[in-house]
Amino acid sequence: LMNRKVRQQAGICAICHEEFTDYNDIVPDHKNPKGMGGAWRDDHPDNIQATHWWCNEEKGSTRID
Repeated sequence: LMNRKVRQQAGICAICHEEFTDYNDIVPDHKNPKGMGGAWRDDHPDNIQATHWWCNEEKGSTRID
């Protein structure tokens, strides 16, 4: 799934919009976070985006509009 997301995003982090330079820095992010309701659909591929681990950590359980 992450390989597909990285390709769909043209190698760009969905949060900071910077290019990925190391695959080890990429983590999945929930667009609608699990911490905000936790429905079974949270892990649906449409709710996942590729981000840098540090961007994901800073975002935490918030939504980005």
